[in-house]
Amino acid sequence: MDSVEKGAATSVSNPRGRPSRGRPPKLQRNSRGGQGRGVEKPPHLAALVLARGGSKGIPLKNIKHLAGVPLIGWVLRAALDSGVFQSVWVSTDHDEIENVAKQFGAQVHRRSSEVSKDSSTSLDAIMEFLSYHNEVDIVGNIQATSPCLHPADLQKVAEMIREEGYDSVFSVVRRHQFRWSEIQKGVREVTEPLNLNPAKRPRRQDWDGELYENGSFYFAKRHLIEMGYLQGGKMAYYEMRAEYSVDIDVDIDWPIAEQRVLR
Repeated sequence: MDSVEKGAATSVSNPRGRPSRGRPPKLQRNSRGGQGRGVEKPPHLAALVLARGGSKGIPLKNIKHLAGVPLIGWVLRAALDSGVFQSVWVSTDHDEIENVAKQFGAQVHRRSSEVSKDSSTSLDAIMEFLSYHNEVDIVGNIQATSPCLHPADLQKVAEMIREEGYDSVFSVVRRHQFRWSEIQKGVREVTEPLNLNPAKRPRRQDWDGELYENGSFYFAKRHLIEMGYLQGGKMAYYEMRAEYSVDIDVDIDWPIAEQRVLR
């Protein structure tokens, strides 16, 4: 996945969006919409899948077949089946990826070489997309390498943005993993626990675990993105079930993902 630029955090009352540290950017409120008969036009929510041709780990990974379907096809199906997006897009610089995207019913934004470099971030590509699409009010940036994403998850997140007033929502997964500090020769010769007391190691069932971004999606309003953030404003996380939280990064992930999508 292209690297993600992160914004500052803010507290929210919804249990899916627990307080975090930092100050949120102050957002302009966007009241774009129709004026006719006093009815406001609903905000345009666009799904955007970033799929560069130059994958470092697996060549053309985004269209490699997973259980008989091009990898990107799984998330495009989820986005279209959710029924919450006014438009579904793939941003790419590659002809083959463009053809596959269109076969699955997506529209294609041909990204420029400026945002197709190894050093380009997701935010760079999303901002370029928005500069060409003034009709879009909210972007749901969906990771191409998350084939187990379920339409119901996208429906719930769209509701959080549209009806509960969140400016940004991102996906997380809960993990029960004990973390230790890294040993660095000449700097730190011993390790220390980071999230546990070794004298009181909790059992798994007695510990809530911790939340980690899983990269499956980042939803954010236009004005937030234009300020340089994918996460900020009134912000919440959406916790995905572990079995749906699959990210294909290297070849070893492929058989695991195939088992999951075929369940």
